[in-house]
Amino acid sequence: MGMPLTFPDGDASLQQPLADKIEVICKDDKYPEASKLHELKNTTKFKKTKPSIFTKENTKNLYIFLTHIDSTYLYLEDCDYSLLKFMRYKTEKQNLQYKVVDSMTYFVNEEKLRLVRWNNPINFKIFENNTVFETTFNNYTEYWECSNKLDYSPKYPYTFPKPTPLRINYTDEQHEDLAYILKNPIMVFSILPLDEMTYELPYNLEASSKKEELETGSGKNIEGTGIDLDNDKILDAFWYNEVQDSKIVEVVTRLYVNIEGKWIPVWYTYFREM
Repeated sequence: MGMPLTFPDGDASLQQPLADKIEVICKDDKYPEASKLHELKNTTKFKKTKPSIFTKENTKNLYIFLTHIDSTYLYLEDCDYSLLKFMRYKTEKQNLQYKVVDSMTYFVNEEKLRLVRWNNPINFKIFENNTVFETTFNNYTEYWECSNKLDYSPKYPYTFPKPTPLRINYTDEQHEDLAYILKNPIMVFSILPLDEMTYELPYNLEASSKKEELETGSGKNIEGTGIDLDNDKILDAFWYNEVQDSKIVEVVTRLYVNIEGKWIPVWYTYFREM
């Protein structure tokens, strides 16, 4: 980070399992030694489970992630550029039409941004409330200067998907507790296919997320949220919020997918209170 993103040139790939250690830094002329925005490590290893809907073959062309939701508001943050890499690959593969726009807004000073805007909306699916919600996004934005990332503008690239009929609200009591909301983001399971015409999962999937626990390799139980997409009583995905022990709210949400009985970490998001 620290320079305008390139598109469609640059690192392009299908979604990969998360590395054991990820360090996200910003480096430019003003910050030549690089400032660390966050670090992800010590990825939890969960005990094997029974295979279910996901296989190496039917997930290779999918980008699997969580969409942040509050009421009907949807938000998707790309902390490690994995979505950008996927969209470079998808745009080239499908010859999607797009524009790259440079602009700026004002938070404190003039904060520069770069935006990729596709001519046609990008479709993806959200699975919740025993319903498949179809939604879209058509742009991807990053405020790219390090000085602004380290100050007031958004640190990570993001997009705002189009709202759906799905509505999930915090309780009145939870709404009064800002720390609770920051530490407990509401996420919904989402899938973006490389190509709708080769989407290999069944179309009759209906599922709701619910509170679950998974056992780690060391025998510790971790509380989180799970979802069973094909109603075979086997979890297909699991995610949990890892809250750091600090005065400032710092939380990592990690998503795992059951691929042929192994819990594979595929996506995460990171938040740190300013």
